[in-house]
Amino acid sequence: MNTPLLHILKLTLVSTLVAHLGIHALYLAPNNPATPQYMSFVDNYMGTFFTQNWHLFAPEPATSSLQLSYRCHSLQAWNFPLNDMLEAHKSLPVMATGKQTYVLQHLAREIFNSKILKKTDAAMDELHILQRYLQDQCGEQAAAEVRIQRVFTQDYSKRFTNTEVRTETFTFGIKQESFAWN
Repeated sequence: MNTPLLHILKLTLVSTLVAHLGIHALYLAPNNPATPQYMSFVDNYMGTFFTQNWHLFAPEPATSSLQLSYRCHSLQAWNFPLNDMLEAHKSLPVMATGKQTYVLQHLAREIFNSKILKKTDAAMDELHILQRYLQDQCGEQAAAEVRIQRVFTQDYSKRFTNTEVRTETFTFGIKQESFAWN
């Protein structure tokens, strides 16, 4: 192989490596007065080819938990179906109860978010699915009451000892074909 061509190839590769390491150093460097001058180029370069995040190794900690509960009659105690399903899943993990929890968690999350966004009941398909579930649990004639509560932790590292928590709760009744929000 021609030696001048080989030298040019080596010089190009070394220059590319030095440029990349320099851009990478600028990307990781703390903010300084020169940062605004080069940061748009550096962000475009690093974001296009070398994006990384830490979701695989250290995902964002949960800031809230969502609990779905229901009761078939107003004098009954609240039932927590997810707790029962999770206990059944722990005792026999090869059954489908672990997957069934996803359905209830999804229903609770979608209904809660829809109420926060002030969607109409007709726009929430999940309410009809929840109604069918409650008809299976309570029977056709029962007027079920549902409570969806989101509990926000103040400091995630103190989640087991912190007694001061903020909650948001939606309670509503479900009859044969209607919904009544409190």
